[in-house]
Amino acid sequence: MRPNILFLVLDCVRYDGLHVLGNPRPVTPTLDALAARSRRYTQARSAAIWTLPSHASMFTGLYPGQHGVNVETRWLDENIPTLAQMLTTAGYQTVAFSTNAWVGPHFGLDRGFEDFYALWRLFPSMGKAPFPWWEKALRKKVLERGDKGARKLNRYVRRWWQQKRDPHRPFFLFGLYLDAHLPYRPPEAYARQWLSAEQWHRAQRVNQDAWAYMADEVTMTPQDFADLRALYDAEIGYVDAMLAELLDFLDSQGALENTLILITADHGENIGDHGLMDHQYCVCETLAHVPLLIHYPAAFPPGRDASPIQHTDLLPTLLELAEVAIPGHLPGHSLLHALPPARPQIVQYTAAHRHRFARRHPRFDPASKGYHRTYDAILQDGFKLVRSHTGEVWLYDLTQDPDESHNLAQARPDRVTALAAALTSWLESHPPVAAPGPGPELDEDLQKHLRGLGYL
Repeated sequence: MRPNILFLVLDCVRYDGLHVLGNPRPVTPTLDALAARSRRYTQARSAAIWTLPSHASMFTGLYPGQHGVNVETRWLDENIPTLAQMLTTAGYQTVAFSTNAWVGPHFGLDRGFEDFYALWRLFPSMGKAPFPWWEKALRKKVLERGDKGARKLNRYVRRWWQQKRDPHRPFFLFGLYLDAHLPYRPPEAYARQWLSAEQWHRAQRVNQDAWAYMADEVTMTPQDFADLRALYDAEIGYVDAMLAELLDFLDSQGALENTLILITADHGENIGDHGLMDHQYCVCETLAHVPLLIHYPAAFPPGRDASPIQHTDLLPTLLELAEVAIPGHLPGHSLLHALPPARPQIVQYTAAHRHRFARRHPRFDPASKGYHRTYDAILQDGFKLVRSHTGEVWLYDLTQDPDESHNLAQARPDRVTALAAALTSWLESHPPVAAPGPGPELDEDLQKHLRGLGYL
């Protein structure tokens, strides 16, 4: 019997955001309890380090250099099949609930879903309709009082289930929770649960403009970043509570019987790590290393799994469980089978985010701090090689230096040579599969909305 699929993405939740995976604050009781009953992958990595290309990789099974989606070319080529398309064709009832505008119809990521709820809109059915100024104003007053869409997502799932669910078909339900994204403004009740009164008072004043910090216009102290991390953890605690609410509802409807629950993050977050904030300008482990839980005991016995897997493995895994033929061109592997030995992991940042600096910090030169670079990284046998498009190379021994503090490129030329050759070979054998088109022109108010998330 083919399983239902519940695929949930936690935007910006880094690997150590979960208590069970290293967060000293026990902010994730729901996820921790689920992890105890799930296959939990301790070496899972995203293929990209920000929302749009990461979701394009999860939805297509392709790496960023293959599907071509990035901040410059933002449209997923219509010739590239998506997971939702293939599952719809196979008889699944497919539905998506997205709280992030990057994952939606303006960029081709709604393709294949029978129902797509654009929850960043005042009314989700507005989809690709123009995003007028008054809608953003009303959203601020009506929708964003204490959360960034998690409660609305749960409400629309309940509504869809009660009004549209077809019990004669298995379902594929995708949901994206945005709340851990900058700016960190958790509901006060959650903030006060994890921050002392003094820390909560300080945190109200701490800088959350990532680009002002990275352009050296704002100085921040270790205490500032500790306060930001506390706010971030409180946001994750809120997401965990919303997950509990969603899972309780689905369980009450019998929806979790014969259902695979997959929970991951599209990428992590820098909170002062590597001199950075937010999630651009590097392929560091703080962004690439992500949580991944799969709860489906029939195929995935619970327990810890240190296999080197990636988001590109999720599509072939789900297709096999759904009894759908896996396209031969996919680079990933179904997790129902043993992975190839010494298999590399690849992380890519294929276009640099320069727009915000140019618009808000015109006197700052992004190249002065390397923010103009793009990167390819390869991880294999405990080592990680990072190569920029301008030729710089970094080598890290992740077993001894998980924080990527010591560049061993000069000390280990043998390892650099071997990994650089492997990376070059991999890139040559995984070329672009289609030329991405420009996509629809974004209206100015939607661009302003995306700028508010820090991308443009």
